Amino acid sequence: MRGKIFYFMLLISVVIIWGATFPIMKLSLNYISPVMLLSFRFILSAVLMIPIIFKNKMLLEKKNIILGVVGGILLFIAYYTQTVGLKYTTSSQSGLITGMYVVLLPIISLLYLKIKIKKIDVVAVTIGFIGLIVMSSLKFNSTDTFGDILTFICAIFYAVQTAYVFKYTKFLDSMVFTFYQLLMVGALSLIFLPFSWDPSGLLHPIVIFTIIFTAIFASFFAILINTKALMYIEPTAAGVVYVGEPVFAVIASILILKEIPTPGIIIGGIVIVAAMLIETLHKYIESKNSLELPQ
Repeated sequence: MRGKIFYFMLLISVVIIWGATFPIMKLSLNYISPVMLLSFRFILSAVLMIPIIFKNKMLLEKKNIILGVVGGILLFIAYYTQTVGLKYTTSSQSGLITGMYVVLLPIISLLYLKIKIKKIDVVAVTIGFIGLIVMSSLKFNSTDTFGDILTFICAIFYAVQTAYVFKYTKFLDSMVFTFYQLLMVGALSLIFLPFSWDPSGLLHPIVIFTIIFTAIFASFFAILINTKALMYIEPTAAGVVYVGEPVFAVIASILILKEIPTPGIIIGGIVIVAAMLIETLHKYIESKNSLELPQ
């Protein structure tokens, strides 16, 4: 029981870290391009994983490489659209809209994994979209709207990537699979780097801090904690914790950027978080009931 509580608290710390990445990345984008930030972050994350996986016998297996690369392509699209979108919208909105992937996951699972969607899933998705409409309808800045659209595309690809991982990770070594995904995001970012190469802001203190913080804590540390914690905590219970990410993103944006949420962000954000809670709590209760049924 103590171990379960310990890893539950570690999961909460991961979610706090993820929430904090939104405002600090927003600050860094004033000095460097999105692909420059992504390339340095993910290459460093992949390098940090080498001591853990370099002796792994599955590292050079063709299946691990191919599936990891495909997963990395999906992850790159998600991170690229999120990071570019963050440049054109507030970090609070970015965090809230990104969190929509939890609500979109049932639809993606239906289309990709052929998992039947339930009425409660439809309710959660509908409520989530209402939150997005409220958030966007109370704004009049077309630049912000462009950022929101890119971030919503990010949420779609996060959901696709999550479904993809769910489908294949049970047949693979999770650490090797993760390594290839991180490496692929970094490699694809490097390919696009020459088109927006401007190293003038690379040595700015906030940029250096952001690259190190996101690489070590938001990627490397978070992956290790998730992998270990899910051995003790049910994924559905962990999902309830993950709902806190957009909430911490808003809190961190207020504390770090002094970004005061507009009425639209507050109302729409509450509606989106409510939709996420409905979805994750439903899955949690459903899994608990299935465990309690006689075998």
